[in-house]
Parts: sequence; structure tokens; C-alpha cells
Amino acid sequence: MTAITGAAPAAARRTARPREAAAVQLVRWGTVAALVAVWEAVTRLTDAGGDYLTSPSRIVADGLPKVLEGGSLTLVGYTTYRFLVAFAITAVAGPAVGLLLGRLNKHVYLGGRDVVSVLYALPMAPLYPLFVLWLGLGDGSEIAFGVIHGIIPVILMTMTAGAAVEPAVLDSGRAMGAGRLRRLLFLVVPACLPDIIGALKIGAALSLLGVLLAELMISVDGVGTFISTQITNHGAAALDAMVLVVCIGALAVNAALSAIEKRASRGRPDRP
Repeated sequence: MTAITGAAPAAARRTARPREAAAVQLVRWGTVAALVAVWEAVTRLTDAGGDYLTSPSRIVADGLPKVLEGGSLTLVGYTTYRFLVAFAITAVAGPAVGLLLGRLNKHVYLGGRDVVSVLYALPMAPLYPLFVLWLGLGDGSEIAFGVIHGIIPVILMTMTAGAAVEPAVLDSGRAMGAGRLRRLLFLVVPACLPDIIGALKIGAALSLLGVLLAELMISVDGVGTFISTQITNHGAAALDAMVLVVCIGALAVNAALSAIEKRASRGRPDRP
């Protein structure tokens, strides 16, 4: 009787979850549609847009064709390459350094956390001329600027997750004869994996931001150069269309990492 009574609420929760997910999607996309409709109405009925904001319909009709031209796509390709390299370095080095600082010992963790927190709070934009001076104008400085933006929060979040692993988990591995490296690879990393992927979502967004900032400040190609040119020429439709393409790319990366995070979190208790 108790088993039957306990199964009923569980079944009810499983039934409610798809409805709740559908409601969330409805609110999410309904909000986006409403904002686009308001944007279209305001720009058509008033002169609020000026030279730098145009209606969504004009962005699609006039701006996207310019972005999809061969020369513009080449610029998108340059930025995509720089972002992917910067994010790859961030995704490999960030968790490795974070877990090392988080698990080495308590004093290293506490001291390292303070240092990384200070670095995270520093504004990086004024430092970009130094990157150009050290690495030259081009891919090297722009990739490095993307890495420095993305890797610091990844290190900070990963070291915090690594330090928070339950001692009982490590004690069980030690009791079964696992050495320090094996405990790190087969106990600490799986325990921290959802947190690591969550950190990489932030790192991806900030790596892209760093690459774009570098291109906007000092560059001869890439999306940042395209945006700067359109601002100078008052090309509102093309500028907004390129921003839209960048946002779609960022959302695609975030969605892929979210799917991986969801898979890595499968079987774990839901967090409040």
C-alpha cells in the first residue's frame, strides 16, 4: 500500500514536467515575439531608430543579404576561427588549472581564489594594446584577448567546485587503493562535471566577447571591423543583421553546452 501511495506523486510529477516545460517555452518565445513586434511598431511609426536602429523586417530584407555576401562571410569566418581557438584553449586549460588549484591543498585554494577573484574583477579592455605590443596585430593578440576573458571565470568556478567535493567520495576511492591522480580523474572530475560545463558556458560567452572587443579596438578584419565600418557609414540594417548573426552563433554554442550539461547532470538530485 505504501509503495502504491508513493508511486502516485512520482507519476504526477513526471506528467507535470512536460506541461511545465511547454509553459516555460511559451513564455520564453512569447516574450521574444512581443519584443520584436514592439520593436517593429516603434521603428515604423516613429523616427526613434535614427541612423543606428532599424526595423526587424528591414534587417532581414536589407541587412542579411549584405552579411551573407562573400566578403562579409569571410570576416565572419575570421572571427569564428579566433573564437573557436580561444574557447578550445579556455576549455582545456581552465578546468585543468582550476581543479589543480582547488584540490592541491587548502592554502593554495584560498590564496589562489583571492588572486583569481581580483583578476576577474579587473577591466581587461585597457590592457589590449599590451597584447598587440607583445603578440602583434592579428590572430595572436585577438585569440589571447579572448582566452584571458574566458579562462579566468572558468578557473574560478572550477576550483570552487573542486574544493567542494565531499571528503567521503575521496575517502572511498582511497580505501579502494586509488592514487591521487586516479581520484582526481575518476572521482573529482565526474563530481564536478556539471559545474565545469556550466563554467564553460560563461567562458564561451566571454571568449567571444574578448575576440569581438579586440576586433573593434584594433583590427583589420573580422566581425568587429565590419561593425565599425557600418557604424561609420550609418549602415543600420547591415550592422543589426551582423549583431543578429553573432547572437545566433552565441546561442547555438550555449545550447550545445546546455545539452551536454543536462546529460552530465542526469541521475543527480535536482538543485534548489
